[in-house]
Amino acid sequence: MTMPPKTRVDLLIIGGGPAGSTVAALVKKYAPHLHVLVLEKARFPRHHVGESLLAGATPILEEMGVYERINRHGFIEKLGATYIWGQTREPWGFEFSQLITQLALQGKTLPDLYTKAWQVRREEYDQLLLRHAAEMGAEVREGVRVQRPLIDAATGRVTGVAYSDAHGAGTVGCHLLLDCTGQDAVLGHHLKLREYDERMNNYALYAYWQGAQWKYEYLGHPHLTRIFIATTPRGWIWYIPVRRDLISVGLVTHRAVLKEQKTNPERLYREELAACPEIAGLLEGAHCVRLSSQQPRPVMAVQDWSYTSRRMSGPGWALCGDAAGFVDPILSSGAMLAHELGQKAAYTINSMFRAGADEQIAAYWDFYSDTYRTYLQAYREMAAFWYSNNFSMASWWWQAQRTLDRQQDGVNLQDREAFARVAAGYANRAESLSLFGSYPLHEAVQLVDGLFGKVDTPAAPPIAPDDCPRLHTAVRFVAGRYFFQGLIRTTRRILAPDGKRYLDLHPGEEVLVERLNGHHTLAQVDDAARQIRTLQQRLPVRTGSELVVQLDAIGALA
Repeated sequence: MTMPPKTRVDLLIIGGGPAGSTVAALVKKYAPHLHVLVLEKARFPRHHVGESLLAGATPILEEMGVYERINRHGFIEKLGATYIWGQTREPWGFEFSQLITQLALQGKTLPDLYTKAWQVRREEYDQLLLRHAAEMGAEVREGVRVQRPLIDAATGRVTGVAYSDAHGAGTVGCHLLLDCTGQDAVLGHHLKLREYDERMNNYALYAYWQGAQWKYEYLGHPHLTRIFIATTPRGWIWYIPVRRDLISVGLVTHRAVLKEQKTNPERLYREELAACPEIAGLLEGAHCVRLSSQQPRPVMAVQDWSYTSRRMSGPGWALCGDAAGFVDPILSSGAMLAHELGQKAAYTINSMFRAGADEQIAAYWDFYSDTYRTYLQAYREMAAFWYSNNFSMASWWWQAQRTLDRQQDGVNLQDREAFARVAAGYANRAESLSLFGSYPLHEAVQLVDGLFGKVDTPAAPPIAPDDCPRLHTAVRFVAGRYFFQGLIRTTRRILAPDGKRYLDLHPGEEVLVERLNGHHTLAQVDDAARQIRTLQQRLPVRTGSELVVQLDAIGALA
């Protein structure tokens, strides 16, 4: 029989990596009255791989209030990526700044942080984040190992955890337990939630090299760098500068390769580096070193087996970060997903504590789970296609285009541009404004329109200004949700007669829709939109004409 917890907190986060730190900081920012406790088994700084960040996560750092600290710390700034893939060995790549350039050409401006990313030393980066969460008001305890979740036998609800630390064993209760323990997935393993992707059953072997060469064609400028990725006969290699004089070099190969080899993993690692002409040339005369005292061996091995969880939440618990799902590192999406989805978890938690009914709480967590799967699926499909078409970069670009097309009908992008959006971490946001949690709404609209292209619609509305538009009688209004400024917020979704196409209304546009009843002219609807924008300048209210055009495009007008 489970002993009753000695203490109880509102939110118990197990795991103090980027996901846990993001949730803790944002919950305390928007709901400072909540008691947030973070339990971390290690004592920071601790060694961790995954040095290359994506620009898509940087606005989350700004929202957390830690952006300037990260920016000033001295990490090498990352500008983009270079790839050599397949047989031609011709390098190609992209830069994050190219995305914002598209907006500039349209006369739109966004903060520089939308293209900011870094190559970080994770033991330092993670420690900065955890300390910031503590400064925001979260209680952080390091050196605490969670032994098991506490589950009420009668209801099946998770009520806390049993743990051990330097002082012995103990228990702590909670209203919600959030598992951010990475691939350890303490709760996920206990509940047997993990589902592996057999297509990407990989391992990564990596080390840090001193004295390696810097080639501008691959890495860019020493202060504005690129990650370099190249194929080998049995996998692919990353080459990431973590300092000007220190390079992280990793080999990703399938588990079957390790089983087939008669040699040990370190020998396979060195053989594959030598078999890649570009990498071999860069490492000529270099030697392996340990990045820090927390790194146990010069050449490390980690499992890169992609997986997801059958459920992301349940009574009294939820998952976030690698504890919820892991995507192959080919797009360097790990830390970005931890930040992005940690933000969504924080908003869900804040909304949960404000909810008045269990049904409402369940709906919030369903929305969180659906959003999580949207992110994971996009990157998983890209990674799977990468491995199955490793001799045709044109096919790789085509898959990026197809992913975006599936998320937003009518996206107009060139193939390489589509790939750049995915690889920079912006692709998933094209699906809906509901995924823009950290952005002011007017900036979210600019990103969707500028980075992903607008849905092709007629230049003029289908009716004259003095005509009176009317919604189709078969149109249905259903509930829509979006993440914004600390909470899950509700909106109205207009579902077209076919039951498939829809249009989410921006805040304030309900007034316009009410006028689409056959008794108000298009000019009057336009005038109402102007009045709303005058009163609420930060609301991205469409003009009446734009709204009518988009409703007509989905078949919602009579």
